[in-house]
Amino acid sequence: MKKLSSLGLLFLLILFLSGVSQIAFAAENPQYGGTLHLSNDADWDTLDPAYASGFDAGEMAVKFYDGLVRFDFSSNKIVADLAESWEVKNNNQNFIFHLRKGVKFHNGVEFTAQDVKYTFERLYDPEVASPGTWVYPMIKGTAAKLAGESAELAGVKVIDDYTIEFDLSEPFGLFLTHLTLPYGLIVNQSAVEKYGADFSQHPVGTGPFKFVEWEHDNKLVMKANQDYWAGRPYVDQVIYRVIPQPLTDIAEFEANNLDRTVVPEEERERWLNDPEWSDYITTIADLSTYYLALNSDFEPLDNPQVREAINYAIDSKTITDSLFPYYVAANDAIPEGMPGGSDLPIKADPEKAKQLLTEAGYPDGFELDIWVSDSSTSVRVGGVLQALLGRVGIQVNLIKNDWSVFYNTVKNGNAPAYYLSWWADYADPYNFLNALYTTDRIPFNNQEINSLLKEMTITTDTDQRIRLSQQIIKLADQVGDPYIYLYHTSTSYVKHPWVKGDLYHQMYTADKLLTWWIDQDLKAESTN
Repeated sequence: MKKLSSLGLLFLLILFLSGVSQIAFAAENPQYGGTLHLSNDADWDTLDPAYASGFDAGEMAVKFYDGLVRFDFSSNKIVADLAESWEVKNNNQNFIFHLRKGVKFHNGVEFTAQDVKYTFERLYDPEVASPGTWVYPMIKGTAAKLAGESAELAGVKVIDDYTIEFDLSEPFGLFLTHLTLPYGLIVNQSAVEKYGADFSQHPVGTGPFKFVEWEHDNKLVMKANQDYWAGRPYVDQVIYRVIPQPLTDIAEFEANNLDRTVVPEEERERWLNDPEWSDYITTIADLSTYYLALNSDFEPLDNPQVREAINYAIDSKTITDSLFPYYVAANDAIPEGMPGGSDLPIKADPEKAKQLLTEAGYPDGFELDIWVSDSSTSVRVGGVLQALLGRVGIQVNLIKNDWSVFYNTVKNGNAPAYYLSWWADYADPYNFLNALYTTDRIPFNNQEINSLLKEMTITTDTDQRIRLSQQIIKLADQVGDPYIYLYHTSTSYVKHPWVKGDLYHQMYTADKLLTWWIDQDLKAESTN
């Protein structure tokens, strides 16, 4: 497993100390009441779980809805949510969930197993056209339902009002983890039918908050669900403001108009070294990997030796040192702090790169088009890649386009090389390795890696999953990895001292704002 930087250790320490913080949290006598003021850098495209394909939508949806299971607030462990308990049978192929009784949707309708069945059948309704159908193809009958050949999902069976069974077409050890994704949040049929096409603007779930109003591109307001089955949130209300510009956002924080926010990357050094705020800043390692992808449909990238030469030419440490001093230089796909990473060294050796290019028949190098989006960060990274590859004779043409043109070109396999990232859908190395090594964007298809990925889908043994992940990483390196891994990001958050019980979790679906509270006396004292 890769070594942890101080940043990775910091996050693990946060998780380890979570039990202590819970004790301290309880000792502080949490207060009910008040309004929590937060922000987001973009408007939400939907509040309907069936369409929640982005992080912003998924992060917001868990405030209004619950799933059968969720992530623990202080770890990546899967814990009960609307399902009180479950049984796993037939080698991870049958899952029986025993549901909570007495839970009600925000419209007053009682939650039952029929709602679970409806949620998953709606997800695979061809007329709904959900982007989340990739998440549960292992459930029996999804293909037939999606094709319009069946009115029901054969693999979702209601046993009684509070018991439901999922039958999978094959063993899948990550099924519980997949249920934490926003697409698995449970909706109510009567609410969906009431609002129709407007359901995405009027969320009705069983979650800790009820919808109040949504002024697009301005604000979204929610209030505490006083009857929430797990106990009402401490705050009475949450107001999210849409603030696209980071510097405007941090200015609003300094003016006491926001209770917590993200420290802009360009201002991290100032804030982290400010004695007034340093005690109120928390930095966590993101589950992210940024990389340069090499498409072997284009010569000479079809030559594994050329791909290896490019790997040796690019020093990920140079990129982080010059552009992102608070990020971690990458040596593989697995983010810092996640089990399953390797001990592969960062290949920073221009002379070795030149040697490999000569052996591959390119002693004078060649021209390479690298596609990037027109964001300032992408262009800056592209510039560094251009300089590093230029040292070994590879002349880089930086192709800059707006996101839609860039992404469509990449998605259709028409970019020889491109700079992109992968952010975790859930906290497991399989989510990174499967996404990268089985994608249609590049024609990489290694049968041994495919076989190892298949093993990862079956086993729930943590040690075995780590071993398989490390095997895949090393095998990809041996056959000329189509990815040059550049860096893993982190995020720093700053809060006002009156904000208590705030969570810092790697998974975007984990925080339901249940633990947050406001010290009203301290806020009054600090703002007067």
